[in-house]
Amino acid sequence: MSVQIFELSISRGAGSKLYGVQVVNSPAGEASAEFTLDVDALLAQRGPIQTALLASSANVRGRISRLEQPVRDLGAALFEALFATPAVAGRYQASLAIAHNGGEPLRVILRIDPAELAALPWEAMYDAGAGGYVCHREPLVRRVPVAATLNPLQVTAPLRIMGIVSAPRGLPPLDAEREREQLATALRRPISSGAVELVWAPDATWETLQEMLLTEQWHIIHFIGHGDFDAHDSAGVLALTGDGGRVNRVTAGRFADLLGQAEPMPRVVVLNSCSSATSGADDLFSGTAAALARGGIRAVAAMQFSVTDRAAVAFSRAFYTALAAGRGVDQAVLSGRIGVLGTGGSTLEWLTPVLYLRGDDAHLFTVLPPTQTATNEESVDRDPSHSAASAASAASAPSAGTWRELRRFSGAAAGWWGSNFTIGSGQVVFSPDGSILATGSTDRVVRLWDPTTGQELAALSGHTKPVRSLAFSPGGELLASGSADKTIRLWNPTSGQAVRTPLIGHTDWVQSVAFSPDGAVLASGSADQTVRLWDPATGQPVGEPIKGHRNWVRTVAFGVDNEILASAGNDGTIRLWNISTGELIGEPLTGHTRMVRALAFSPDGAVLASSSADKTIRLWDPHTGQPVGEPLSGNAGELWSVTFSPDGRLLASGGNDGSVQLWNVSTGRPAGEPLTGHLYLVGSLAFSPDGRLLASSSPDRIIRIWGPA
Repeated sequence: MSVQIFELSISRGAGSKLYGVQVVNSPAGEASAEFTLDVDALLAQRGPIQTALLASSANVRGRISRLEQPVRDLGAALFEALFATPAVAGRYQASLAIAHNGGEPLRVILRIDPAELAALPWEAMYDAGAGGYVCHREPLVRRVPVAATLNPLQVTAPLRIMGIVSAPRGLPPLDAEREREQLATALRRPISSGAVELVWAPDATWETLQEMLLTEQWHIIHFIGHGDFDAHDSAGVLALTGDGGRVNRVTAGRFADLLGQAEPMPRVVVLNSCSSATSGADDLFSGTAAALARGGIRAVAAMQFSVTDRAAVAFSRAFYTALAAGRGVDQAVLSGRIGVLGTGGSTLEWLTPVLYLRGDDAHLFTVLPPTQTATNEESVDRDPSHSAASAASAASAPSAGTWRELRRFSGAAAGWWGSNFTIGSGQVVFSPDGSILATGSTDRVVRLWDPTTGQELAALSGHTKPVRSLAFSPGGELLASGSADKTIRLWNPTSGQAVRTPLIGHTDWVQSVAFSPDGAVLASGSADQTVRLWDPATGQPVGEPIKGHRNWVRTVAFGVDNEILASAGNDGTIRLWNISTGELIGEPLTGHTRMVRALAFSPDGAVLASSSADKTIRLWDPHTGQPVGEPLSGNAGELWSVTFSPDGRLLASGGNDGSVQLWNVSTGRPAGEPLTGHLYLVGSLAFSPDGRLLASSSPDRIIRIWGPA
């Protein structure tokens, strides 16, 4: 839908109560004027207005006119201040007529420079001549005056919403289950139609949110919790959950930095928290909402007063439905206000939402229809000649040619993030005999599957935070899992029982685990920037932690001779270590320009492959530390996973675009077209021991099994 623009720029004047207003963009031309405003007197009315808003939600007959009067009085004062002169008022009335005669809305944009004015609830502006509130009829937006050049993001439905409920100890309690149920109820229709997907963070800790932002693409962040404005520090604050469930007070700037971990950054943030849009009187960006917009979020919908549950649900229902239908975010907020009006004729809580927009374009998404996917148990190829059993009976594994999807499956049990969501290196692994496929999940569970049928064989519980990595021992008698709970657990995959107590030593997330070829050593890499070696027979550490990386260690891999261990991570380097001494072998391998997410040795140990966020795969000679050939770049976007086939003739890589690319190792060229089907990044890959099957996993919650056509 096209829209007409009426943009006002409000600046400070020469006197203490004197301000300037300029029509900088309108279909009726430009104009300017000065006005006076007693800001302190108006700010003093916020308390009575908050009381009126909450009282109005009770819908008590006979009290409505009295409750509404302070809101209407304040709104009339704000409207009259801006439109007191004929020049500005005339441009506004003419712009309304032009827009409405053309069947278009008029987006009213306020660009407010004085911070004390930004703290006023301009959404209450009341046009006495028209007999109504401006924001009931036209989309009203606060524009953050920063540069913004991003085009609308093309999204294949569903719009993905990360829901966060933060209920730390020491604050007024939130009924987290009720909050989740209410939002799920509000979004039932767009979710059932495939327009929206709502995924809840397992907790509201900084670590969990960072992990989710780093490993998935999110279009919208919906935060439910407590917010405040810290007058002492003049900063908007959100209450996340810290250690032991205590409060972690996060300023708006820090929260913006956290959201900046996502690539691309979420386009919309909805702050369903009390006072999340309140600004200070001396810092334009002190409010959480404005600071997030300044930090790169295109649109932030927030609450400038405390909000009741009923109003919050009504706003969310209408807002997301409009957004998924292709409306601009300004129109979606207008729809949200109208949704709140529908909760009762007396409510005044439509005033509470406020929209901060970065730049001029409110059209943030181009939403394409959802792709069609099979059901959990569906087999894509029902031809028995392509079953795992018949494939395994072939004389030799194929080295190239056409591969296709043979089957797909997903877990029946629901986890916080989907029961089979897997990320990072080694998160989907075949047992040495190929009879079991193991996956790790952010629901803290390790699951064992029959790769030929997709039947879940066992669910191994014990970790208290997401499972980051998995590895089978060479004989298949042990399965190791590394977790964000900083521990490693050993399991008997036959019985599903834990083997002895967890391995404890890392001080941060365990990102990767790997067994040596003889099974005598287990290596682990961690976000604490160290590599540790363990004796899997006793669970005891071997030697001191190996140090050298300057950031997270994301992946570890053993060479074939039981002597070399490779590690890599966020510092972009690859390091080779002597297992016996723990010493660095030669200089770090450099060449990648961003973090290295996965490593894999070829079966003969002659080549080490690395995949990186710089969108390339590099091949190295581990004995000389020199690159082998040119970097490979077949997948679109960042690369997440890489693995060799058992015969060493194929290399598979998984990309941010949801594709799997097979490579001919001898030529360095793609072996056929990319394998497509995943909706999101391919976080993990594993060949079956016979090389006839390739498993891939993704945040789309689907495990896909590929094989030769």
